[in-house]
Amino acid sequence: MPYERRTEGEHITPAVGEKWGELWDCAWFHVTGRVPESAAGKHVVLLLDFAGEACVFDETGTPVRGLTNVSSEFDKRLGEPGKRVLQFANPAAGGEIVDLWIEAGCNDLFGRYCDEGKIVQLDIAVCDDELRDRYYDLVTVGIFASAVQDETRKEEAANAAISALEALEAGDTGRAGEILSAELSKKNPEDAPEITAIGHAHIDLAWLWPIRETKRKGGRTFATVNELMDRYPDYVFGASQPQLLQWVKDMYPGLYAKIKQRHKEGRFEVQGGLWVECDTNVTGGESLVRQLLYGKRFWREEFGCDQKMLWLPDVFGY
Repeated sequence: MPYERRTEGEHITPAVGEKWGELWDCAWFHVTGRVPESAAGKHVVLLLDFAGEACVFDETGTPVRGLTNVSSEFDKRLGEPGKRVLQFANPAAGGEIVDLWIEAGCNDLFGRYCDEGKIVQLDIAVCDDELRDRYYDLVTVGIFASAVQDETRKEEAANAAISALEALEAGDTGRAGEILSAELSKKNPEDAPEITAIGHAHIDLAWLWPIRETKRKGGRTFATVNELMDRYPDYVFGASQPQLLQWVKDMYPGLYAKIKQRHKEGRFEVQGGLWVECDTNVTGGESLVRQLLYGKRFWREEFGCDQKMLWLPDVFGY
C-alpha cells in the first residue's frame, strides 16, 4: 500500500518479540513514544528492527531513511549487516514525541525469512559519540593493519590497534583517541597514488525478490544516501541505472527532486550509459544499442549529462 493508503488492510498490534508477517508480507508500522526527560542534552537515536527491510517516511509521503534487519545471510566478512539506527535528536531536549510511519517488507536483503517474522527491536537509545568515533577509528586502523604490505607499517598499525583496544577496555577513551589519531595522521610519500572513493549501491533489478521490492529498494537506498549526505558534507554517491531512477520518479517524486538537487550540488553522480546493468551474454547487438540509446537519453533529458562511459559491475558476458 502506498503512503496515502497506509491505514487500509488488516490492523494488528504486535509487541516486540511477536510475529507480524510471513515471507514477502508487507506492513505499515505506526511507531509512537516519548523521549525520557533524562535524555536531555544527549544524542538520542532510535533502534528499529522489523526482521525485514523497512523505510521511514515523512508527513508528505517521501522516504527519508532505509532500515534493514540485522540478522541476515549477508557475507559476514564485510561486517555485520543491518541499518537499525535512526537519527532522532542531537541534542535532545527531553520529552520529544516519537511519531513515525514506517513501511516494511518481511524479507532480508536476499529474499530470505528472518527472525520468524517477529519485531526484533523498538528502542529509544543514547549514542555515545566519543565511543562511537573511537570504534570506527579502531576498525579503520585494524583493517589497514591487515591489508598493508609493508611489514613495518603493518606492525605499527597492529600495535596501535592493540594499545587502543587495551585503553578502551580500561575505560580510557581519551587515551585510545590519542593513539588512534597518531596512527591515522601518518601520511604516505608524496609520490604515492591518490584514491577517491565514491559511494555506490549495486541493485539487481530482478533477482531473489518480487519486482515490487526492487522499486521499494530504490526508495530505501536513495533515501538513506540523502540522509547520509545531510550528516556528511563530503559524501558523494553514484547511481547507474535509469530504470531505477524512473521508478523512484514515479513512486516518490519528493525523493526524486532531492536526488536532482544533490546532482546539481555535484554529490550525486550519474554513471554509465545503459538503461540497466544488462546481460551481455545472451543478448544481441540491436538490444544493446537500444540500451545505450534509452540510457543516454534519460540522463540527458533528466540530468543534462551526455554519458560516454559503460558501467557493468556485476553482469555476465563481456
